[in-house]
Amino acid sequence: MPNASCFLIAYLLVLVLEALRSATSRESLREWLTRLSLGMFLVAWLTHTLYLADVVAAGIAQEQGLRYLKTWADWSIVAAWTMALAYCVMLWRRSDKQIGLFLLPLILLLVVLAVVFPSESPMGRSTSTVSFWRMVHSMAMLIGTILVALGFASAVMYFVHAWKLKHSLARRWTFRLPSLEYLQQMGRKCILGSAASIGFGVISGAIMNFTRDGFVAWTDRGILMTTGLFAWLCIAAVAQKISSHRGKGEWTAGLNILSFIIVVAAVAAVVTAPHGASKPQQDAPEAPISSRGDA
Repeated sequence: MPNASCFLIAYLLVLVLEALRSATSRESLREWLTRLSLGMFLVAWLTHTLYLADVVAAGIAQEQGLRYLKTWADWSIVAAWTMALAYCVMLWRRSDKQIGLFLLPLILLLVVLAVVFPSESPMGRSTSTVSFWRMVHSMAMLIGTILVALGFASAVMYFVHAWKLKHSLARRWTFRLPSLEYLQQMGRKCILGSAASIGFGVISGAIMNFTRDGFVAWTDRGILMTTGLFAWLCIAAVAQKISSHRGKGEWTAGLNILSFIIVVAAVAAVVTAPHGASKPQQDAPEAPISSRGDA
């Protein structure tokens, strides 16, 4: 079965093809590169999918099922696969746009993190109920993080496109991006979706902790971090709603970038902090922005 290096190289080739496609002005060559890029991406995504299917099959064989998601590497691979799926949909609908130059670096970064992080992480034993809520909590936090990353990509595209229009480069520059209205709407939806998802993650994490320990340590660093992140996303969603009515797309894009920076800082704090390390007698972290006391 393929390993992570296989689809890492394949995604890198797709990024190179996207760069070449954005640099050429010949329409016939551009169409040829578009088909080649789409074909290479499908190969990369299929290889990525086969890798995940093999890991799931191995977990089922060991009677673990979806509990195979027990390392940071596992979650990075799943996050990269989900973002690749989102890119596939966007590429299919807007194949003439250079969206890949903004999404593929994020996908590559996640795969690289999966390769760099240790592939094994000891897990503490837990009941089936705790395992269920852990999975719900982890998936909610993962989806919220992915939506923030997609919002970041849309924000960067917004600023690039706005700069292009401001300097009257729309006709001379072959670099093509979705409309500002589309990018603003996408960024707003990503913030709303991430706020809802991480809010659900906070609730399911509290249930997980209560089921396991009999109480919820609301002053725990992990719980405070995820609750604060949820509060910020709610504020950002309200601010985006107000700015959209006033036609300030730059505010929407700026809030998406700031939200991405905050999420990255939160993830980095969890990964590098002592409480994010695996413990022999305790449950190990299993998702971005997640620790033993996370909510």
